[in-house]
Amino acid sequence: MSGRAKQSMRSYWDEAARTNAAWYVDTSLSFDHPDMERFFETGRVIVTEALDGGPAAPVGRGLAIEIGSGLGRICLALASRFDRVVGLDISPEMVRRARELVTDPRIEFVESDGATLAPMVSGEADLVLSFTVFQHIPDARLIEGYIREAGRVLRPGGVLVFQWNNQASTVVWALRRWLLAFLQRTRLRPERHGRNAAEFLGSTVPLDRIRRALESGGMELRGTKGLGTLFSWAWAVKKP
Repeated sequence: MSGRAKQSMRSYWDEAARTNAAWYVDTSLSFDHPDMERFFETGRVIVTEALDGGPAAPVGRGLAIEIGSGLGRICLALASRFDRVVGLDISPEMVRRARELVTDPRIEFVESDGATLAPMVSGEADLVLSFTVFQHIPDARLIEGYIREAGRVLRPGGVLVFQWNNQASTVVWALRRWLLAFLQRTRLRPERHGRNAAEFLGSTVPLDRIRRALESGGMELRGTKGLGTLFSWAWAVKKP
């Protein structure tokens, strides 16, 4: 992904964080009065769904990594299950706010480069988790790159759990995104909160492409849930 495209994503999410960080992370909240207690409670719900009801769960409890940690709600929930948690986010403003909101010493928030899981060491993680992040990435190649990076940082037997957009065809989705983003950018018919920007609309990715990315990262797909929807889930395990 080009440096310009990554900077565009960083700028979008920085502005979102300054405008209303909790709401942009979870748009089911009230925009004017986001309920932060409910916000952090949903982090626990997400972690329960990812780790307790799926076809694969990590055996080790040493390190969990979250891709796109936002304000840290999922990291905080993971800290009750792992010795150390690292949240990576492309937005320095999200990282700054997460550090203010979540002060558990087991949790670290790091600004990412927007393409990799640097500076995480290869083979050290027991879990990599991502929720409502891949669905916002406009370039599916970057999603594939993150999946391969998850394979790099996971130890053998470690688990990758993530949610992504598996709706419609990629061509239909790309055309819809182009039209809505054009209307947003030109202000001809903007969505009031900027959710028609390409950096929010993201991309849809077919399962076979997800499977190939997992295999190239040395992982085996163990199961999926919600295929054909915006909230599709996948569980994969790093091969020995």
